[in-house]
Amino acid sequence: MTATIFRTFTFSIVLIFGLVVVTALLPSDYRAQTTQRITTDDLQTVKTYLDARHWQGLLAPQADLQLTFLTNASQVGGYGELQHPWGLAEVTVLSLSQQHVTVQLRFNAEHVAHIELLLKPQDDVLALQLSARGENHTPLVGGLYARFAAYYTEQQLKLMMNQLISQLKLHTQGAV
Repeated sequence: MTATIFRTFTFSIVLIFGLVVVTALLPSDYRAQTTQRITTDDLQTVKTYLDARHWQGLLAPQADLQLTFLTNASQVGGYGELQHPWGLAEVTVLSLSQQHVTVQLRFNAEHVAHIELLLKPQDDVLALQLSARGENHTPLVGGLYARFAAYYTEQQLKLMMNQLISQLKLHTQGAV
């Protein structure tokens, strides 16, 4: 009886230790992206989203996400906050050009993500790409969080892209 309890206890400790080691060895970085092709006629409308202050419109279907800029979001260094159900994230505009904008999201000191909206003109169409790359530095479980963040971020990017495409269709129909 005591030997069985000891073996069960030992097996449990080894299993838990093994899971912690495997989780700690997972990479802490992730990437996600979504791309959509649109006509070049929509270029001017899409360019409004190169100003990060308009991104709240892309988050509109998700009432629990609130993006507020405290300084000018139209310039590099623009700073704001993203209120998320899991906490508050700092948002900073890192780079800006005629064809892309990159913002950084920072949750605490453990999770940093860069989200980019990129316009790639190609002949008679425009490739519109939303991408994210991030890292989670939470001790021991950062790799596990990164796997979850990759999935979650990909879903968020798809929702943002769908909202952007819907806005383009409404604009084309004259409803906006």
